[in-house]
Amino acid sequence: MKAFKLFLILLTFSLSASAQSRPRGDDYHTPRNYVNRIKGYVERGAWREAKREINAGLELYPSDPDLRYYNGRYYYVIGDLNEARYNLVRSTQEDDQHFSSRRLLVDVEDTLHHYSSAICYINELLEFQPYDRDLWRRKIGLYRKLGNHVEADAALERLSHIYPNDTVVQAERRKRNRENWNQVLRRSSSAEAAENLEQWLDLDPKVKDYYLELIGLYVKMGEYERALGVVNRGLSYFPHDGELVKKGIGIMTSMGLYTQALAFAKQNGTDSRTYQGLLHEVADEARLRDPYEVNGRLYALTHDHDALTYLINTSLTRGYEDDARTYIGEAIRVEGRTPRRLMQLYTLEKRAGNEKAMVKLLEELATAEPIDEDIVLTYADLMMTLSARDMQTEQWPEACGHLARALGLLKPSDDAWGTAVARQITILGRMGRFEDARDFYRQFISQTDSVELRTRFASAYEDMAANHLRALVEEQQYEQALHEAEMLIGIVPQSETALRCCINMSQTLRRDDLFQKYAYQGYVAYPDNPYFINKYALALFQKGQAYDALVLLKPHRTGAEWVNPQLIAAHSGISHEWADTLLQRHMPDLALEVLDSALLHDPRNKELLYDRGVACERLKLWAEAYALQSRYYEPSNAEQQEYYQHMRWLGFQSMRNRIDASYTHAFYDTRSGELASMGHLYSTATVAYSRLTRRNTYTGQISYKGIDGTHYTEEDEEGNLLQYHEKGGVGLEFTGQWEHTFNSIWSGMASLAWSTRFFNKVSANVSASCALNRGWTPSLRLGYRRTPRTYLFLGSDQPANYEQGKYHLFLLTPSLEKSWERIKVTGSLDLMMMHSNLYYNVGLKGKLFVNDDNVTSVSLVTGVGSFPELSFFEQTALRGISHTNAMVGFDAQYLLTRHLCLGLTGSWNTCYKPYRLTDGTLTDSYRNIFTLNAQLHVAF
Repeated sequence: MKAFKLFLILLTFSLSASAQSRPRGDDYHTPRNYVNRIKGYVERGAWREAKREINAGLELYPSDPDLRYYNGRYYYVIGDLNEARYNLVRSTQEDDQHFSSRRLLVDVEDTLHHYSSAICYINELLEFQPYDRDLWRRKIGLYRKLGNHVEADAALERLSHIYPNDTVVQAERRKRNRENWNQVLRRSSSAEAAENLEQWLDLDPKVKDYYLELIGLYVKMGEYERALGVVNRGLSYFPHDGELVKKGIGIMTSMGLYTQALAFAKQNGTDSRTYQGLLHEVADEARLRDPYEVNGRLYALTHDHDALTYLINTSLTRGYEDDARTYIGEAIRVEGRTPRRLMQLYTLEKRAGNEKAMVKLLEELATAEPIDEDIVLTYADLMMTLSARDMQTEQWPEACGHLARALGLLKPSDDAWGTAVARQITILGRMGRFEDARDFYRQFISQTDSVELRTRFASAYEDMAANHLRALVEEQQYEQALHEAEMLIGIVPQSETALRCCINMSQTLRRDDLFQKYAYQGYVAYPDNPYFINKYALALFQKGQAYDALVLLKPHRTGAEWVNPQLIAAHSGISHEWADTLLQRHMPDLALEVLDSALLHDPRNKELLYDRGVACERLKLWAEAYALQSRYYEPSNAEQQEYYQHMRWLGFQSMRNRIDASYTHAFYDTRSGELASMGHLYSTATVAYSRLTRRNTYTGQISYKGIDGTHYTEEDEEGNLLQYHEKGGVGLEFTGQWEHTFNSIWSGMASLAWSTRFFNKVSANVSASCALNRGWTPSLRLGYRRTPRTYLFLGSDQPANYEQGKYHLFLLTPSLEKSWERIKVTGSLDLMMMHSNLYYNVGLKGKLFVNDDNVTSVSLVTGVGSFPELSFFEQTALRGISHTNAMVGFDAQYLLTRHLCLGLTGSWNTCYKPYRLTDGTLTDSYRNIFTLNAQLHVAF
């Protein structure tokens, strides 16, 4: 026995090791690999391919922060800022330190003008990166946009202390100081401003901007000498400073002191470029004054056309915007609004960023010169730019209007035409004008034969419709969502979004016909997509084609790189459902094959392993069933008691050896003294040993019966006394039994017994049973008995009309059992042939299982017939068996531990037997006998 257990342990260990050594499958579909592939697409600007990977990753890992970040980044790139914000917030919720998501959230909120929210995200980032210069500068800029210059100045001051040597930070600080100084100086007169600057220099002489500002004031006031004094004072603190040197040179040249200026420049180490410029300026002084100035004076005096043209061109070239605006206005007044002058004015407004003026000018130009392609394209390009900006701010009607103008100007051959059409489809969807979007798509797709443009338009329409479908699903408008998805399929037949929606909605609405239709259509369109493979497999399973579904899902090689976890999960799920169906149909052998096939690819699936344990239980592989069910099932609190009781029973059944002991005690009713001649009070003890294998059970049993001897007297018909004496003693019966399970349906039993006395001399039984669907189990038993000395009543009114002998009894017992979850009802008919007479007994037994262990139960038994209940007859060898006999009884079993079971059985038998009392009167013909049987079952 120990060697057998050791063999089982080693076998289990080797199977576990082999399972662990199998390839686990690759990590192709791990979140990190999805992210790496997405990064590669993003770096190449292939956002559409990146979006496919993002969707596939989120299907498996909807909570992965990196996947959520790239999904938000995708929506930020296409301008869907609300969707971008949702995904980025989800990313930060999953990973509190996902800094990339927070940084992009700053951009999203900044674009939406939610500056306070953007500042909050920057503050969160600064908690982890307190010395990030760019974050500080971004925060300062947002405060500026809010108009909170106090906080912005404070932050800038702090940043300047953190980075005292950073030229960019210090330049920004100086610029802000200048703006603050300008506010103070603007409120003062020139003299007051100069006085303030002198005081500031006395307090802090190392602020160079004070010197520059004061020099400018003195120059403005015409006090050049004092300005030169400030230059020299500044150079004492900032030797050879380029700005101060240029100021000094400029003052000297303005005063006409060119020689002094050259000496000053050389003394202060001016760079060669500046020095050469100064030399050129000195040379120019010798020539006439600037031609621009000359032409300006000329035009002022004569309004010369050539001078005006020179002034316009030169002012535009030099960036003299105010002059250019004045001179162009003069030209328009003289020449009218000619295309040439309007284009010059457009150039000027474009530099100034005056969009309204640009739009008006281009409209006017396009009307005046409709054949000028450059003007038309420029106008269309401006409309496209304005529409893009409107989309960012979600100004959909304005964006729609701008795009409509652009499409009125563009031709299908223009590069921007496709972009405008795709963008307009998106905008119409955002405005909720879905019918218009559909008509717009159909109108413009017919205007091009380009496969690329058709694909682009279809993609834009599909994205627009996908947003609409998502909103309908979120609002639980499932019928409408299904209708819209079918409309989308009518326009874009292979739309993955539409097919997915149709499949999901048909499942939600329990439209199995539509589900099977679209699952097949999706599989045909995307035969390599795990989602559609799963759904088509489910559709096949629903139609009863479980084998085809599993073939579709089954990987061709375990551990191959392309094996998808979704397919494995679906394969396991359908295997579980099919195995459960097979078990319900009493086909555990087929269920076990299905489960073993699934476990090859999903060896750690607890549900499949538990199902295998159930199949093993049905096949009476008790040890394996106990190991699997106890390890891979986690009961809820409400299930724990029944679960442990069931495991106790499986443990009991898994034992290979069993000892059964019972004791039966029979006694008469309270009138036994009056009717002492009825029979014998008896007791029976039985001990049996059974050896259980997978399909066979071998049992050896010894029964012991002890009977008291009796002596009684009767009168015959003539009144003569008849003396009877029966010896008591001990009887032994030896029984051998074999039970065999042929398969999950058929099982049989054969037994043979021989006894010394008080039992049947010889007993033999052969039986077979068939387990059918729905809990029906018909059985048939054939038997033979060689009875001990038996008193057979012959059916006369005379009480002594019986004969005594040892008889041959032939037995035929058909029976039928019906099982429910915890109830069994069995009806049986015993047909017996003895001494050329036919007898019968009809029995009915109802059993209720109290616990989920298939043992602990309470049974009620009843029977009636011309022959006593068979087991009772075999224990008593009664007389008077040809009259009606009846019995009722009970049976109770309780599984105490996995090694011990207790039982108690009782019966009340009413048997026919007439007797004459001593006064010669005939007594009642029936008598009650009670039996109690206690059992003990030990398994090991």
